[in-house]
Amino acid sequence: MTARRSLNLKVAISVLAAFVVSMAFSWFLHNHLSRNDAHKLIDRTFESVEDEVGDCVNERLVRQCMAVRERLEDGHATDVRALQDLARELRVTEISIADAKGDIVASSVPEYLAGEGRQAFSFVTAGGQAEDMMCLVHGPDTEFCQPLRSNTANGVERKFVGVWRPEGGFVEIGCDKESLRSLARSSIVDLFRNWRVGGTGGIVVTTPTGLVLSDYDEPSREGTQWQDPDWSFYWQKREIEGFMTYVMIPKISAAVQRDVLVVATAALNGAALVFVALLVGFVISAFVRRQMREQAAKELAMAKDIQLSALPSVFPPFPDDTRFDIMASMEAAREVGGDFYDFYFTAQDRVLVLVADVSGKGVPAAMFMMRAKTLIKSAAQTGKPLAQVFNEANEALCEGNTSSTFVTVWAGELNLHTGHLTFVNAGHNPPVVRSGNRCEYLKTRPSPALGAMEGVEYRVDDITLAPGDALYLYTDGIVEQPAPSGELYGEERLLGLLSRNVRQRGEILKTVLSDVRRHAAGAEQADDCTQLVLRYRGEPDVVAHEYAPTLEDVAKAVDELTAALETVPVKERARLLVAADEIFANIVRYSGATRWSLSVELDHHPDGVRLVITDDGKPFDPLAQRDPDTTLAAEDRAVGGLGIFIVKKTMSPVTYKRRSGLNILKMGKDYGD
Repeated sequence: MTARRSLNLKVAISVLAAFVVSMAFSWFLHNHLSRNDAHKLIDRTFESVEDEVGDCVNERLVRQCMAVRERLEDGHATDVRALQDLARELRVTEISIADAKGDIVASSVPEYLAGEGRQAFSFVTAGGQAEDMMCLVHGPDTEFCQPLRSNTANGVERKFVGVWRPEGGFVEIGCDKESLRSLARSSIVDLFRNWRVGGTGGIVVTTPTGLVLSDYDEPSREGTQWQDPDWSFYWQKREIEGFMTYVMIPKISAAVQRDVLVVATAALNGAALVFVALLVGFVISAFVRRQMREQAAKELAMAKDIQLSALPSVFPPFPDDTRFDIMASMEAAREVGGDFYDFYFTAQDRVLVLVADVSGKGVPAAMFMMRAKTLIKSAAQTGKPLAQVFNEANEALCEGNTSSTFVTVWAGELNLHTGHLTFVNAGHNPPVVRSGNRCEYLKTRPSPALGAMEGVEYRVDDITLAPGDALYLYTDGIVEQPAPSGELYGEERLLGLLSRNVRQRGEILKTVLSDVRRHAAGAEQADDCTQLVLRYRGEPDVVAHEYAPTLEDVAKAVDELTAALETVPVKERARLLVAADEIFANIVRYSGATRWSLSVELDHHPDGVRLVITDDGKPFDPLAQRDPDTTLAAEDRAVGGLGIFIVKKTMSPVTYKRRSGLNILKMGKDYGD
């Protein structure tokens, strides 16, 4: 009996030891594989980031170079001083003009020109890197962009871009890292918002000094000082076109998969060691079923993250452009829906908005949605007419569409200068147009849905929006939500709700969704509910003044602001004056500015105003300051900060930027019709 007990004990210890060794080995192996996979994904992401940043920066610099060429064609002087002034105006480091032989004939850099025993710099004789730009002397409509590298002429680091001149030769601009960051900063910020890596990771872009420009996960961290990720992330950083770029993936994403694999391997080995085949089969079966459910839930969650990350989620999306407002939301009926919305500029003065609904639900619908969204956007942003965009997208979606999936889309392209709106309705619900206090459906004869049939020629209609008019887009999940009795919410009920709430702005989406849920009375959500509101403001009336940093000029600024706000309702005018006076006083007392200015932008349709306050004082972001604890008694609170707190609470939107040595604070107020 004792020997048997001893043998059983030895067997148990041996099985336990084998189990522990197996688990440790599996953990080490999968941990190593997870780390390698994460860094491979980071390297692949950097390749895409470098391409995107390079294209973005090149496009921005080509536009600046074309602006130089246009100024020269308008007769701008080409002496050294004049070109230096033009370079400062356009925020580039240097400007040069080469003739059809490749010789520099004018430049903002004197050492490139002939004089004092030296010949003018020639791209033909310089050789090496400089010779690349000679491609621009061979024909019209060409441009050339060099990477950021050492200059052939003097060794300083520059990025050069050139465009061909109709009379022969070319115009070249050069930018150092600081100029590149100044010109491309806003584009880079928008480029990487919501760019996910590995499902839960992403991209953060900072300046060389560590100021956060774009954060994939916490937009509120933008403008603050960056700190390197801690041990809980796999991450790398690289400098791309003068911007410090971080790609990071939380280790927990890989750790969950690793631990699941370790437990599975250990369970199988332990079961094999104790030879309990039936029990092992039962345990493994239950384990696999649970893992499959968890994996399916994880895949759905990942697909939902991918879908949501593809939808714009930062509102207001274009705070610097006061000519229009956009608000949008989507409530999926399942983990992954087939609806989507999108909006983006197709030209400098044109913005496109769309709402769409894919047939079906779940992951297949989400994948079809991503494809349709990408096809429409890639074609629209090339400047093609809206009908051609839909024709090409339809042909691409029909090709190989064995599942007969289709997508209904309503898309409109708005000219922000004139209010002219061209639109295509591909089998979608008609939107609601609000003009003044009147709401009505914009009903036209729709074209077929995208992906439904080949060879369709899509019809384009148009209307003109006046300043203050709005467009409400939605999917059928809104109007087809049934009550417990089976009665649908319906278009008539939706139109009545919108007509009763014409004065609402950002809250209208919540109001509609709340009323739809009230109608459902606890019934299950039948379909995805997606909404988008586009409000056209028109070109604002602008009044601008510049002041000295004195209390006398503060009083003068208040008087001139009061006069400019004469048409603003009394209540909102008082709030604006209180907020502005607080900012004026802070500039004079604390900023150390030598000059400051105020611009008042009044909507052409009288329902909103924006104030732009600029000073050349020391950097100060009022939005980054901690709010005072107003629950404490006045004598217990820290001194200061209450004025800024009032500004943040009474004004919306409020934004801050530091650009070209200036503090730029924008604040505004919408005050109804």
